[in-house]
Amino acid sequence: MSKNGILSKVVNEKLNISLKKTIDILLKNKIKLKCKNTKQKNFSKFIDNNQIILCTGPAGVGKSYISVIKALELLKNPNNDFNKIIIITPVVESEEKIGYLKGSLTDKLDPYLFSTYYLFDKIIGEDARKQLVELEIIKPLAIAYLRGVNIDNSIVIFEEAQNSTKRAMKTFLTRIGFNSKFIISGDIEQIDRFKNEDDSGLKDAINKLKNINDVAIMEFDNNDIVRNPLITEILNKY
Repeated sequence: MSKNGILSKVVNEKLNISLKKTIDILLKNKIKLKCKNTKQKNFSKFIDNNQIILCTGPAGVGKSYISVIKALELLKNPNNDFNKIIIITPVVESEEKIGYLKGSLTDKLDPYLFSTYYLFDKIIGEDARKQLVELEIIKPLAIAYLRGVNIDNSIVIFEEAQNSTKRAMKTFLTRIGFNSKFIISGDIEQIDRFKNEDDSGLKDAINKLKNINDVAIMEFDNNDIVRNPLITEILNKY
């Protein structure tokens, strides 16, 4: 049976095979991180070696890309018990308001997760990503529904965390269960929710969680931008 045929049977018939085997089928030979500078290498090592990783920096430094590809790498590794990637982002619009969204919770969250899904699609392809979502191996989650939840055996990617409230960040951080890894990132210079950056849950967490074992803090700056160099020039003007 072809690879596509196997994937179709996994999705449509819910075959009784292990999650790791399903993940291996979907992600085979597709995960390869190539760091472009020392800070990216350090960020990658922090993700490997800590349970909670807090990362700040401007657009273009690779925060999201490394978060996604490391999550996929860990998910695919047969020598651990990670069986899910959870994606969280605050439901906050930057400027333009898109109004009420119809549909299920997943339908409502999808517009806010577009940039993260876009990275998954670049790395593993849209079809594989959609099947992982359908199988709930990649799963979106809203902060509003976290209370009372313990997150086990999962890698959590929390994007745009600069827009989280202090209370929401505390709730999120205390949801970490056994054998889980939280990768939290954002740009303190692009806060859409607060007038004062000290109200940001991400900044508050960085200040409070320094010097705690198993928590790493990574800070990028404009000199670490690896995308179009025009981004650096634009940010310097602002």
